[in-house]
Amino acid sequence: MFEGWAESLPGLEVVAVDLLDGLDVAHASHEDYAKAVVDVARALPAPVVLCGWSMGGLAVLQAAERFEAHSLVLVESSPPAEAQGVDESVEPRPGAFDPEEVYGPFPAGMTARPESLLARLERKRGISVPSLPCPVLVVVGDEFREERGARVAQMYGAELVELDGLDHWDLVRSPEVRRVIARFLGLAG
Repeated sequence: MFEGWAESLPGLEVVAVDLLDGLDVAHASHEDYAKAVVDVARALPAPVVLCGWSMGGLAVLQAAERFEAHSLVLVESSPPAEAQGVDESVEPRPGAFDPEEVYGPFPAGMTARPESLLARLERKRGISVPSLPCPVLVVVGDEFREERGARVAQMYGAELVELDGLDHWDLVRSPEVRRVIARFLGLAG
């Protein structure tokens, strides 16, 4: 997913966390995802910037409550309960699902693998992250501007960048997103 990011962010060590590494997919919770982020972040030299896309963004939000990051970058992140609301009718339960059956075909070069139904249902129900301890950048494309962009940015007092013409997948593939992040981090003029 994050191929080419290291070359676009000179001077930074870019580490992609496999949120499912070592987990039983059917029983992986969103808390497990956040723990994976924290475990990797603690092994890195400071300062550490946490960056997450889609559901990985919500894992980064959860991790930020437990890890003192320099800053956060949320790329069309799944929103926390404070931005999306809580749906108590959703009952999280163990299981796995094929993301292409739920979200549609992945773009060429992007490999689908089974995902945790438990974590997905926890997101749908609502996961609370009431505040963040560091500066935040929120980047969104065309598809989710309000729910994953404006609401999240307003809630955390974050910088919001809306990129016209980019869909959810483009946000991890487009060099423009990496340029926006580099500017936010002071790596580019």
